[in-house]
Amino acid sequence: MGFLLTFLVVYGLANLYIGNRFFYWLRTLVSVPPIFYWVIFILVVTAPILSRILARSGIAKTESLFIIGDWWLAITYWSVLLWFIVDITKVADKRLNFLPAIAKDMTNQGYIVFFILLGMLAYGAWNALNPVITRYDLSINKKAEGIDHLKIVLVSDIHMGRVVGIDRVERLAKSLHELNPDIILYAGDQIDDDATYVANNKIAEPLRNVKTRFGSYAVLGNHEYISGQPALAVSLLKNNGITVLQDQRTTISDAIYIVGRDDLSAVRYADRGTGTLADIMKDIDKKKPIILIDHQPSRINEAAQQGVDLQVSGHTHKGQFFPNNLITQAIYEQDWGYLKKAGYQLIVSCGYGTWGPPIRLGNQPEIVEINIKFE
Repeated sequence: MGFLLTFLVVYGLANLYIGNRFFYWLRTLVSVPPIFYWVIFILVVTAPILSRILARSGIAKTESLFIIGDWWLAITYWSVLLWFIVDITKVADKRLNFLPAIAKDMTNQGYIVFFILLGMLAYGAWNALNPVITRYDLSINKKAEGIDHLKIVLVSDIHMGRVVGIDRVERLAKSLHELNPDIILYAGDQIDDDATYVANNKIAEPLRNVKTRFGSYAVLGNHEYISGQPALAVSLLKNNGITVLQDQRTTISDAIYIVGRDDLSAVRYADRGTGTLADIMKDIDKKKPIILIDHQPSRINEAAQQGVDLQVSGHTHKGQFFPNNLITQAIYEQDWGYLKKAGYQLIVSCGYGTWGPPIRLGNQPEIVEINIKFE
């Protein structure tokens, strides 16, 4: 409740700020009736909240409202940054008088903000729709009986739902098929905030047809718990050929352990704790390779201490769009990419899909191919 209240206050103040800035800029171009402007503006501002309320109540279909709301979140974020830079520059110019006359004009300042914002949105939207394959070649200093090499394909943060629909999942399934993996690991947040919507629209079904040598395994992320439907999310994934590990472990060919940790958000949203890794790995034969799936890369020291050879994670999105990456870098020891500590190795994916705004800037959506050699 405290987080929600803080978000609403910050979001409201941010929109009051940019609403005024855009209004006074538009008045230099055309005559805008204030009441007309502010009614439209308030409707757009409330779209992210209203769409979710209506979706949960089942009153009406809200796909268009979701899209408007999610785009507006990005517009709000970057508009605040751009107008703030303009205002700080104007304050500095009053003391130093360094701006040329053309840049002092409010009309021109508004154009600068508008076109930079438009360019960021356009590129960010295109970038979000064009995932890349990121490859890592590594070795684990253990023998896996009967397996010399293992090709893992890691997918995290698909966020299937109203934004990442069945067309995007079909593209993902096609890419997975072409990579011909031995095993697929899904590192959480497969589903966005509404598992019922994903189930009713059969969005996850394309994943059922992806063939692997050793199967597909997943853990839940925070969004499966935020939705309040973790059991439905588990059932949905299982029905589409994906084994879900919730503080559980399994083996492939009795040679390699796959361990799946439940997400930390289970404590908050499901009112239950997650097991310690020591308990989950009790009686494991640590002479065999141990691969851990944990949605958030926040318990890496525990994993290293317990003898995990490779951990795969997601969650961070690498900030999803600049400058959020500065925040994720400050929070996590490794917010994206590869980390090695003695025999422990970590790979964090920035994810395939998006949450909220369907935009990525400063990183690329990815599918991760991991080629392991056992020595």
